[in-house]
Amino acid sequence: MNNVIQNICNLFIPANYNQLILEDIVQVKCVATCSDFLYPTKSDFDSLVSSINIRDNIHISIIANDETLNFVDKSEMGFDQYVEEYRSFLEGQDEFKIIITIEKKRLENCYSIYLIDKFIEYFTSLPLLGQLAKINEVFNGREGFYFEIQDDLFKEFNTPLVKFIPINNTPILDEQRNGSSLIKVKNLCHCGLLTKYNFVPNDFYSTTTENKELTIIFNRLVLIYSMLYIFDIVEISSSLINYKLNGYRTINQQVDINDIDISSWNDYFEIYKWVYDGGNIVDKIGLTRNLLSLNFTPNNLQLSESTFDAIKSSFKLYQKENIKQYIEIRNKISEQLLSLQEKAEKIVENYVSDYKKSFLTVVSFYISVIAIRVISKGDFSGGFTFEITLLSIGFLLIFLLVMFYSRWEIKKQIERYEKVYQNMKIRYSDLLEPSDIKRILNNDSDHILNLEHINNNKKKYTELWVLSLIVLLIISIVLFISNSPKSVLLPINNISIKLIISIKTILNALQGIY
Repeated sequence: MNNVIQNICNLFIPANYNQLILEDIVQVKCVATCSDFLYPTKSDFDSLVSSINIRDNIHISIIANDETLNFVDKSEMGFDQYVEEYRSFLEGQDEFKIIITIEKKRLENCYSIYLIDKFIEYFTSLPLLGQLAKINEVFNGREGFYFEIQDDLFKEFNTPLVKFIPINNTPILDEQRNGSSLIKVKNLCHCGLLTKYNFVPNDFYSTTTENKELTIIFNRLVLIYSMLYIFDIVEISSSLINYKLNGYRTINQQVDINDIDISSWNDYFEIYKWVYDGGNIVDKIGLTRNLLSLNFTPNNLQLSESTFDAIKSSFKLYQKENIKQYIEIRNKISEQLLSLQEKAEKIVENYVSDYKKSFLTVVSFYISVIAIRVISKGDFSGGFTFEITLLSIGFLLIFLLVMFYSRWEIKKQIERYEKVYQNMKIRYSDLLEPSDIKRILNNDSDHILNLEHINNNKKKYTELWVLSLIVLLIISIVLFISNSPKSVLLPINNISIKLIISIKTILNALQGIY
């Protein structure tokens, strides 16, 4: 491309003078010192300035004898007027310095680059922390940014975070960067750089390789950031990396950033992606550190070619072993579930057994009374005397107390049953993920069904127990009344009448109050 800033400089001085040209993110500058000077015309100047991007400004400074004459594009001073002042300013001067600066403005996440080689030269001269600081300064938490190279022949170079494009091309910026790895890494790796410059390796990854210098810069950043997400501890100074890797071998090493072999950058990136792309990250990163400690060169970070394949193969073996253990654990849980189901059945059986035993005992008493009467008197009448009836009611009260005790006992058994179930879940939470435990236990549905089974049978047999009690009590009262003389029934009848009258009086009084 045409070097616009050098061409503008050549309007003021002959081309044979050395010119120092520098370009960074916010400006491109040409500096020259000479004794010959030229007087440009406005048309020549405007022709060159028209190739400067509209968002940028040009600034010219002429310095002689510690005095400066400035011209700023788009200022009130016209170029012809500036040339006249410049002619007068340099009259009688043997030497002067000229500084021409194109001040670059950011517009819609875009900066201009006029001399990509000079820009790369500037950027590579920065230490690693300086490079990250500049990227972070331009990025500033936005969705991404791009540099527009003022050359339509430039081949694009893109990453998710930053894009280098030829003039008049508008890129599609990523609206949202994937920062999930930033959250996951906090408890796995330790590096202050991640807090200060919270990028992920994907931010610097590019699939375009047309520009060799840019490729080297960003591949190094990919490698270093992948390293931050894999190694245990990484600390970076201006030119040194201190790291610690705990694997089969524990490695503490200091590496000069310039000595890093970036040929392994893609392997590091693929390993990083594999570790953080789902699954059990703790297991993955632990196995990765083990294999890395045996398969890389500590003083330049170069990986063996087969390292990533070795990591994936080892993890498959690890998974197979874990699957066996997993199946064993699932079988143990299933066995415990069956045991708990048997326990639920046992709880119901015990309650039913208590009812049967109590009922049979009371019924045996009634049968005994009737049998003794038949054997001794030859008939059934007169068997249920007042004393026998009281004894029957006593047995029925004991029958009732047994029911309350059995209900209290079944309540305690249910509490123990639930506690055993919850303890089983807690015990396996150290071995399985909570979601997996939930799935294996079918979202507690079997446990809920067992509890419903116990409570339904408890309710059903309690109703049967109460019904049996009422029936036996009615039978006892009817037999007593049918077998008792009027002399016995009369006082009882009078007491009953008085009791009924008293109850009616109390009810009438309550109705009057309310």
